[in-house]
Amino acid sequence: MKKLFLILLLSAGMFSIQAQNDNRVLVTIGDEAVTAGEFLKTYSKNNNLSKATEADLREYLNLFINFKMKVKEGEILQLDTAKKFKMELAQYQRQSSQQFLVDKEVTKELEDEVLERALIDLRASHILVNCGENDAPKDTLAAYQKALSIRNEILSGKLTFAEAAVEYSDDPSARDIINPQTNRLHPGNKGDLGYFSVFDLIYPFECGAYNTPVGQISMPVRTRFGYHLIYVQDRIPAIEQIEIAQIYVSDSTAKEGKQIPETAQRLKEIQNALQQGMTFEDAAKHFSEDKDVQETGGVQEPFAPNRRQGDFVRAILNLKPGEVSQPIPSQNGWHIVKLLEATPVVLDDDNRYNLISRISRDTRSHKSKDSFIAKLKKEYNYEESGRAKAIKFFLKNMPEEFFQSKDADLTKIKGIEKLKPMASFADVTISATDFAKLINRFKGSQIHNNEYAGFFQERFDVLVQDKIMRYENSRLLDKYPELNELVQEFHDGMVLYEINTLKVWAEAVHDSTGLKAFYDENINRYIDPQTNTPQTLESIRAIVITDYQEYLDNQWVMELRKKYKPSIDENVFSTLIKK
Repeated sequence: MKKLFLILLLSAGMFSIQAQNDNRVLVTIGDEAVTAGEFLKTYSKNNNLSKATEADLREYLNLFINFKMKVKEGEILQLDTAKKFKMELAQYQRQSSQQFLVDKEVTKELEDEVLERALIDLRASHILVNCGENDAPKDTLAAYQKALSIRNEILSGKLTFAEAAVEYSDDPSARDIINPQTNRLHPGNKGDLGYFSVFDLIYPFECGAYNTPVGQISMPVRTRFGYHLIYVQDRIPAIEQIEIAQIYVSDSTAKEGKQIPETAQRLKEIQNALQQGMTFEDAAKHFSEDKDVQETGGVQEPFAPNRRQGDFVRAILNLKPGEVSQPIPSQNGWHIVKLLEATPVVLDDDNRYNLISRISRDTRSHKSKDSFIAKLKKEYNYEESGRAKAIKFFLKNMPEEFFQSKDADLTKIKGIEKLKPMASFADVTISATDFAKLINRFKGSQIHNNEYAGFFQERFDVLVQDKIMRYENSRLLDKYPELNELVQEFHDGMVLYEINTLKVWAEAVHDSTGLKAFYDENINRYIDPQTNTPQTLESIRAIVITDYQEYLDNQWVMELRKKYKPSIDENVFSTLIKK
């Protein structure tokens, strides 16, 4: 905890609006000259410089000097050369670098988009036309045209969307399926996906749905699965969870909206009982066939809208809290539902943070990365010269069984050395051999439809992205001084923690002789006011250890001041004080 606090304290904030580029030497510590700008920057991270008095600045300067001396001492002891230290620092640098490896404008747009969509639940149906990511252009075009043809058929009135989903969709869940083991029918969803919100479905589909008005059908939307037609049925304020009580009556014909005579009679009996004053809780206990919640008066575990069928959710949301529904059909039976509460989504700080943090783990983050790479290509004069020729070369000369062979090696193909670089940027070239080494790693892979041309194009794009991101990453500390400062501050904070542990905290805990001597010398500080006698060391050990740590720290600081002889330029210091 101490370590985290110290590091965060030192790293909080980045810049002050004050004059932090002041290069005048404020204090000399041994052979190190510290500028007024560095001191002001550090002060401003934790304090309001505009309100600082001379006493405030003087006190903080002394603490700043102590900090600097301790870090110097830790570096002399090479505490920052330990393997664990280096690994932790490298991890922090990698994490901190991520904010400099994206397009911040696009990232902000993604954040706003996520927060806006989180407040809306959609209900939509879809029709899928299969199309692989690496399919040939002619196959991709054929899939797109098929999707358009289906859309036109629906718009002309020949089929409803649900009928078209059953007829054409490559999503098997759209159609009824008979389980071969049980011989039971599992009804298809006719393309209905129910209710969903942000992050529930893949990003391109999500965008297609949220950008389509209610009651309309989208143009074909491309995802890694193929082309989708999306029919948006409903758009409602987002619901976090729904709480209901229900009375359930089993009936296998309910999925068709039918009721066998026994079901109809039982539902009528339940409704009559409720109308005559029986409480819903008692009715659930008496009539419901849902044994799991019978004893709770029909109360179910809260659920999100995306956990139930769309028609069921819509019927519930038509109710007011406390209101009881007419019988609602599902795949397995009929439900009489009492709405207890529908809790809306509220974007408090925690929810906002959780939503935004999910962006980096979702494919939508590629949008920011792709934009960033496009800017880097422009900045570093990216050019493709031999890409097309090299890919044709590999397609022509690649061994027929390359992807099934363990020994094949594309780098050994005769003539590869004569090919021009496939691309270049800055001082980096990407050769055909570089590309061949990448493709060699995919031996044993199954390429969809043996579509090697599309696969090679995709893999080359990935290779370029990797090369240009590695190049940019290697330049970050020089390119962004603020990142360099962040890493240095974290380094110094870690050194401070390690040296404090070594010289003060661990010493106070483990030096039982020194602790006892300190207690004996300061026994009057530990008088019990009720008995007017000293408290025993064991009874107040934690308090004494804290005092002993403070004592050791003060003694150590005096030693450091003798060693490094810090000297303050009072003339410079006086100019920092607000008159």
